[in-house]
Amino acid sequence: MKRYSILFSLSLLFLSLSFMGCTDLEENVIDEQLGGDLVYNPSNVQALIHPPYASLRQLIEWYDYWGLQQITTDETVFPTRGTDWFDNGAWQQLHLHTWNADHIRLQNVWDMMSRGVFRANTAMYYISLFEQNATTEQYINEARFLRAYYMYTFIDLWGKVPFRPADQLDFKVTPVVLEGKEAVDFIIEEIKHVLPNLKTRSEVGTERVTQGAAHALLAKLYLNYEVYGGETKWTETITHCNELITSGDYEVTEDYWSMFQKDVTDDHPEFILTVPMSDEVEMGGGSVWINFTLHYHQGFGNYNSLWNGGSTTSTFVDTWDQDNDARFYDDRIMSETGFNQGFLMGQQYGVNGEALEMRNGNPLIFVPTIVLNDSPENYGVRVIKFAPNPDTERQFSSPNDVPLLRISDIYLTRAEAKFRDGDEDGALEDINFIRSRRSAEGKVLPELTVLTLDDILDERGFELYWEGFRRQDLIRFGKYTNAWQEKPVTSATKSLFALPTSAVSVNENLKQNDGY
Repeated sequence: MKRYSILFSLSLLFLSLSFMGCTDLEENVIDEQLGGDLVYNPSNVQALIHPPYASLRQLIEWYDYWGLQQITTDETVFPTRGTDWFDNGAWQQLHLHTWNADHIRLQNVWDMMSRGVFRANTAMYYISLFEQNATTEQYINEARFLRAYYMYTFIDLWGKVPFRPADQLDFKVTPVVLEGKEAVDFIIEEIKHVLPNLKTRSEVGTERVTQGAAHALLAKLYLNYEVYGGETKWTETITHCNELITSGDYEVTEDYWSMFQKDVTDDHPEFILTVPMSDEVEMGGGSVWINFTLHYHQGFGNYNSLWNGGSTTSTFVDTWDQDNDARFYDDRIMSETGFNQGFLMGQQYGVNGEALEMRNGNPLIFVPTIVLNDSPENYGVRVIKFAPNPDTERQFSSPNDVPLLRISDIYLTRAEAKFRDGDEDGALEDINFIRSRRSAEGKVLPELTVLTLDDILDERGFELYWEGFRRQDLIRFGKYTNAWQEKPVTSATKSLFALPTSAVSVNENLKQNDGY
């Protein structure tokens, strides 16, 4: 049975705090008339930790945070199709790296991540006012980790983050801005501080912050430290990967697609930190993975609103071993849906095996061609990572728990750090360990005999595609501004996003990034 208390058991306190997320993190003072009785009542301590956890869901909303990390890369493209998917040029601008400080997705993500920091601060402050015990101390540590996680997203997207301590209640004081090495060091020290005091996966599962989640986030921070802080930290990266790999709490599955089924639970052996989801409640279109990519005529079960949008590029598809890699194609949901998981190419079929057609009557054959400004209905290879529930009563809610951190990523992280630190044999061993578990049925995915950085980047793409990591990876490998299908070479300044105009206007300490 899935546990949804963190995401769904939100009290009136959550509703009151939701009104207070704002551009400079904490611009407005809590309305004591609205929430005072709640925040000062120790019996509501669990309700205080719900809001910062709930903000994790915004990391998987395809049109905002996920969109910034994916649609700006060679892995995802949302071409305009006739009158569909133009949206004032928003999707084209992300693909072409022509966004500016007023781009709606940048504003939305800044506000969402600011709200996450604010909610974490609020939880830390008010829980600290209660008589302290094991429970209150645990929740404060979890909130402190979550604040660090949201701050990490700021550093990754913008290179800087406004910061106000949890106990700074004079909201007339403008938040300071941390950036570069100072910022990443602060985040790392915050996580290190709480790590020994967090619980383990066996104690609280993967929907709660654990020691494993702390090690995983530290490994990511150290892996990207050269980008964020100007120095390499390969030894530290490997250390935290080792802690996870040798812990015995996690295991690389031999069934890749088991992680992405509608009935997957939070105790899947790959998962380190997950966002719990459910189609038993209305969750809004940001969390759905099916509707935005399938063609209008690919309806199945109770899914009758499909939008024919997001695709992948031929640049990315061409890197694959399409025959031998299980991650490219799986047909276990085809009898229920008419389509496979992985990459959808060629003639498409309905649930009953009938060949589908486009709206003009021509065969619905997905092809790798993309014309960004005006793609026909069938242009673009589609991607289905998470399996839908055909019998759902809520087609705009997802039944899939979504992993934010998982152990396969940690093996690949260790492989990259080892390779960059000169241990090519150790890196090759980690890469081949992952590949040994990713052969298609009846096939053998060959082991690599030599290894390059390009091989490591490719393997990360094979393992983690459509999960929101591609932009970060391309930046670290120096390929983010390269040309790919329907995108020219772009300026190095695009490795950081423009600070939203709405954010700069309310914080005099925020200085716009170069190139904007």
